[in-house]
Order: sequence, then C-alpha cells, then structure tokens
Amino acid sequence: MRGQVRRQTFFLGRLFGVRVGVHVSWLAVYAFMTVVIARGLAGLPVIQAYGLGALCALALFASVVGHEFAHAIVARRFGVQTRAITLFLFGGVAELETEPGTPRADAVIAAAGPAMSALLGVVALAATFAIDRYVPGGLGEALGRLGTYVALVNGVLAVFNMIPAYPMDGGRVLRAALWQRGHDRRTATIAASRIGMAFALVFVGAGVLAAAALHDLTYGWCALMGTFLLRQSWSQQRALRTSGRRATGDVPATA
Repeated sequence: MRGQVRRQTFFLGRLFGVRVGVHVSWLAVYAFMTVVIARGLAGLPVIQAYGLGALCALALFASVVGHEFAHAIVARRFGVQTRAITLFLFGGVAELETEPGTPRADAVIAAAGPAMSALLGVVALAATFAIDRYVPGGLGEALGRLGTYVALVNGVLAVFNMIPAYPMDGGRVLRAALWQRGHDRRTATIAASRIGMAFALVFVGAGVLAAAALHDLTYGWCALMGTFLLRQSWSQQRALRTSGRRATGDVPATA
C-alpha cells in the first residue's frame, strides 16, 4: 500500500532533511477549494476571484505543511526521525521512522501540530487587523480576505485535529494518556482505535444525514473523512492483533 502511495506522489524536495511531497489526490482538493473560495467572492471580477481562490488554496497547502513540520521538528527533539511529509486528500501525513518511546513524547509530538496551527491562526489574525488598518484600497481588501481565510483554516485545523479520534492528533494524545495510565502501549492503542472508530461512525452518519436533509453534497466531505478515519482505526487494530505491534509510520500524524 505504501509503495503504491509513493508512486502516486510528486516529491517537491527536502526541507530540514525531510522529503515533502504531494499525493495526486490533493490536486483534487486544490481545484475544489479554489472553486469554492472563488464562488464565495461574488463581489470581485471572475479572474480576480479565481486568482484569490487559488492563492487561498496555496495558503491551505502551506498551513498543512507547517502543521506537519511541527510534528517532525518536535519528534526530532525526542530522537524520532521523520521519513517524509505528504499532503493527500484528507490533509497531511508525517511518516515517523519509529514510535515515540514514552507516553510524554507521544503526547507532545502529537500536540505540536495543532499548537502550530493555532499559532499560525493567531499570527494571520493579527496580520489581518494590521492590513485592515494600514493597507488601503483593493490590495488591502484582497490581503485582508487572504489573512482571514488563513486564520480560519488554521483555527479549524487546530480544533479538528484535537478531536480524540485515533489516529488523529487528539486520538494520539488520548492514547498517550491511556498508555501512561496502564503502562501498556498496545492496549492503549487498541482502546484509542476503538474510540476513533466510534467518532468515525459519527462523522459518517452526520455527513450523510446533513447532505440528505440540506440537499447539499458538500456535507458528504464529512462522511468521506469519517470513512477514512474508520479505515485507519480498523487498520491499527488489525495490525496490532496480527503482528502484536503497530506498523511503524502508517499514519503517525495527520492534519
């Protein structure tokens, strides 16, 4: 599976010794976000709206990369190296070479991504206020919209990723707490995976019901995310039950 993913990934280069790549599925996200944002800018000419939409979509790319690099840099402080960072359909993945050795390291590495997103959101919000005050005209309006979007995106990344649905960041923090309490990483991973599966089913149900009730397929994204989380949580349990350990670097950190 991982080999197939690598074949479908465009590697952009290395940063801080970590390979950075974009899976082909993310191109669909980029196009989708560009169109959605552009349609929300009804007051602008079409070319400007789509140009700003494309720029905002690139800001989403940069925000997710920043989130994942926070995982990688903090992991390095704990002696855990990162093979690669890859953006794909549902966000990003930092492939760690090994599991963190202690519950504390596991929790801190997992929390680093949302913390970075929150910081980027605050910086973007402060920049937006400064732009609104000191940059007049159309340029100021465009930059202000970009700053608002970046602040909103990073706020959503910070909050959403702390939902305790393993293998998301919040689920990994939960696993670390269970590991610390029971002194058994395997048992803690199984418990966190089951909780992750419960959250995934909620996401799927909420997405389907919202799409059907509101006649808006946009909510289907929630169902797709839930399906992805369900698959990942199930794969964690299956790997543990068949091999007695979790497959290292499967999805160690997601955005």
